[in-house]
This record gives sequence, structure tokens and C-alpha cells, in this order.
Amino acid sequence: MHELPVVQDMIKTLDKESGEKGIEKIREINLVIGELSGIIGECVQMYFDMLSLGHSCEGARLNFEHVPARLRCDSCGNEFPHEKSFVCPKCGGDAKLIKGSGREFLIKSVEV
Repeated sequence: MHELPVVQDMIKTLDKESGEKGIEKIREINLVIGELSGIIGECVQMYFDMLSLGHSCEGARLNFEHVPARLRCDSCGNEFPHEKSFVCPKCGGDAKLIKGSGREFLIKSVEV
């Protein structure tokens, strides 16, 4: 359900940017969704299809790029993607989540 306000904000941002740049039609939107964001692509698509009617992005294709959270090893400092383990693949040390990592939801690019 929290996808609804996210999609509303996304459409508002797209309308603002397209208006400022004189863009009449957005054809494709590339989004980045972090694994810990709690955002579900199918829900984004459903709300987008309903809410984009009458906007510059109406009918645009949504492309989703899912990114993993990133971890940093306490022992060696190695950074690596989270893959169901908090063990460093380089040295076997314990790793912690990099703050903010995996919580992304952003518009990476648009095609007009």
C-alpha cells in the first residue's frame, strides 16, 4: 500500500520536469528499487497505470532495476552485495549493512 504515495510523488516529479523542459510525452521510465525498500514493482506498475492517465507519462513503459543491499566487512573493509549472508567472501569476517544501502527507489532515467 505504501507504493501509492511513492507513485503519486513520481508522477508529480515527472510532470514538473517535463513541463520545465517542454517535453510532451514520456515513453519509458527506468527505476531503481533496492531490495530493502519494501517497494514491490508489480504494485508500482498497477498504481502507475491508474494514476498516470492524463499526465505526460501516460502509457509509458516502466523498467525496474533491482539492486541488492551492500555490506562492508568489519575486518578487511571489503564491500560486497548482500547475498543471504553477512560473511565476507574475501576474508570470512563479519560484515554489516552499509547505511541506506538497498533502500533506494529512484528514477534513473527517462526516454521521451
